[in-house]
Amino acid sequence: MLKIDPILSGMPPPDRVFVIVVETEGERDPERMPLLSLPGTGGARRTAGFSSMLLATTFLNQAQQLGHFVKLDYIFPADRRRLAEDFPEYEVRLDPSPQAFFGDEPPT
Repeated sequence: MLKIDPILSGMPPPDRVFVIVVETEGERDPERMPLLSLPGTGGARRTAGFSSMLLATTFLNQAQQLGHFVKLDYIFPADRRRLAEDFPEYEVRLDPSPQAFFGDEPPT
């Protein structure tokens, strides 16, 4: 499911959404793409999706400046129409700020 910020809701959603894939321990599983995520509601995990590569890299830079370390593997251009099918365990938030995604408090 793609959740769009109310400020952006008047604009059509992008065809491609860039998601952040994080490193995992051990071997890569070609069937799984672990996305940057936090626990969400109803068992789904919240993840960030971005309407451009620039917004994704800006998010990562700002998150690091705020003290949130992201073990980036790569940024993947996903088809918006297939997000729910390709990533059923995730709820995608489009273009969040690091503060909105992680919360205001940096990790300790």
